[in-house]
Amino acid sequence: MFNRTEITGIILAGGKGRRLGEEKGLCSFNKKPLVEYAIETLQPLCGNILISANNNTERYKQYGFPVLTDDIQDVGPLGGIMTCLKKSATRHNLVLSCDTPFVETAIFSVLLEQIENYQVVAPSHETFLVEPLCAYYATNVLSQIEAVVANGEYKMMNLLKRVRFKSVPFDNTGIFRSGITFFNLNRRKDLTKAEEIIKEKHYG
Repeated sequence: MFNRTEITGIILAGGKGRRLGEEKGLCSFNKKPLVEYAIETLQPLCGNILISANNNTERYKQYGFPVLTDDIQDVGPLGGIMTCLKKSATRHNLVLSCDTPFVETAIFSVLLEQIENYQVVAPSHETFLVEPLCAYYATNVLSQIEAVVANGEYKMMNLLKRVRFKSVPFDNTGIFRSGITFFNLNRRKDLTKAEEIIKEKHYG
């Protein structure tokens, strides 16, 4: 297993959260901002953490980690990943979007066991749905990211088709909970549902 100093955690907090109605990373869920869930998930494995945020950067800086704004704006998550990989001092990187608060550290532990010579390793579940915003990225994938962005191809799946990519099925693992583990908070109704999950003790 890797030493924490060999791994950088990249938290994708940027994005205006238009559908949610407020900045995603700073949105309060179960009495704390979403960005804090991502920090707590990555810290056990990562000696370094970078926060990708394009708004409210001073508020994110209070957590004591470097806060980076996208070098190229309005290209979606790829912009944040690209910018952070440029600043990463390690070969190994774990990327996590701040709007998936139920992702556990154990997910990334499994991914790290599967990296071999792959550039991107991501969880998959149910009907082969891949989670590229909860994934391992080798720093050497940077040139391919820059290439797809330069071509105006901003969808994550366009990148995965061009790199050494591996998907790791989680359906039959004890750490995967269908409908919960990768539940994404995009809208207010998603936030309400996530709060119901907590109350009904379907999680935790």
